[in-house]
Amino acid sequence: MKKFFITVALICSGTMAYAQLVDVESVQQIRLSENVIVNHPTISPDGSFAVVSDLASTALRRVDLATGKVDLITDNGSGVDVRISPDNQNVVYRQITTGKNHLRHTALKAYNFTSRSEQQVLKPSRNLNGVAFNGTDVVAIEKGRARTKSLGKARENRPVVSISQGHLNITINGKTTTLDPQGRSSYLWPSISPDGTKILYWVAYRGCFVCDLDGSNPLSLGELRAASWLDNSTVVGQRDRDNGEFITESRLIAADLKGTEQVLTDDSVVALNPSVSTDGKKIAFATNKGELYILNLK
Repeated sequence: MKKFFITVALICSGTMAYAQLVDVESVQQIRLSENVIVNHPTISPDGSFAVVSDLASTALRRVDLATGKVDLITDNGSGVDVRISPDNQNVVYRQITTGKNHLRHTALKAYNFTSRSEQQVLKPSRNLNGVAFNGTDVVAIEKGRARTKSLGKARENRPVVSISQGHLNITINGKTTTLDPQGRSSYLWPSISPDGTKILYWVAYRGCFVCDLDGSNPLSLGELRAASWLDNSTVVGQRDRDNGEFITESRLIAADLKGTEQVLTDDSVVALNPSVSTDGKKIAFATNKGELYILNLK
């Protein structure tokens, strides 16, 4: 079988002034079967495939990470806020449309990989704040209210974090509360830790933080963008530089809650938008050239 990936030497040396939080086995560039520009990858919970958006975030594709085979999911204005169900069977995503008076509306769609069918989870709205999977239930936060759509039989009751007009919100048992641990600012990239006890988020001009579910005990993790949980005490994000127009340098950094960091990639690629598999064994990321890479951990 022809292999559609190449192993490259992007792993930073352990001799740098960073401790080792993870053991990197290899980094692979996935050679795609079609000429696709990858902007933002979302890796499946089992690490077998990724759903990738294009540069304009208007189309979504499924990429088999073993073969590089690409299948189109949708090219109808979708590619934002992608979530894959824990059973790897469904993906949900926002679909952006322009309605009356040229106002943008956002619908929430779900696509089943087995039946290759799409369904609407939430009709077009001006107030979709966040989305998450609780088991195989999709939970959409609209105007602070939780709306649930079942896509399977697995049930969970986890908190859901969302952003509304720059505020950081949390919804627990259907009740939404505004947290804003750093006060009024612009919050981005929120997520709940695997054990459901902490929130990871980013604050404009202040960096990456972790706090408790009630917004207390905020802990700074430095300038990490687009960070994701690796486990309950470690996150992976990008540390980048730009020239005022484009990102010119970016490395993936693992950071724990004790202030320890490890550089995962070197400066031979501009590593962007990391996404971590549920078992913490694979990290998908894109580059500024639209390439797709997988970082394999032991």
